[in-house]
Amino acid sequence: MKRCLALLPVLLGLAACATPQYRTAQQECTPEAMRQYPIVNVMQPVTRTRAVQVPTGESRCTTVQTGNVSKTNCQQVMRTEYRSYQEMALVDVNDPGRSAMVNACAAQLCQQRYGNADCEPKK
Repeated sequence: MKRCLALLPVLLGLAACATPQYRTAQQECTPEAMRQYPIVNVMQPVTRTRAVQVPTGESRCTTVQTGNVSKTNCQQVMRTEYRSYQEMALVDVNDPGRSAMVNACAAQLCQQRYGNADCEPKK
């Protein structure tokens, strides 16, 4: 049961743009997909991305005049760069196969029921 609950957020994320009928078809297909592709978590290196602020080499300065005294304050201009890095993470190695099976099964059910793979009801 815990395995099915762990899969639920993944399926909901994949089906976020799908019709309610398509999501129902996915739910019908999930138990068989779970039997054929059970959750198998393995520690693997994964590539992640993080945002890093780096200086551009430019500065922005402001000068404040108070009486006869001027005070200039300068700050470096920064830009965001995205850098990849590797870390170990628990990965369900059967997820790609299971997701493909659920989506293929759902498309087939939709085709049978609605005449299209997206479960779009006829207008």
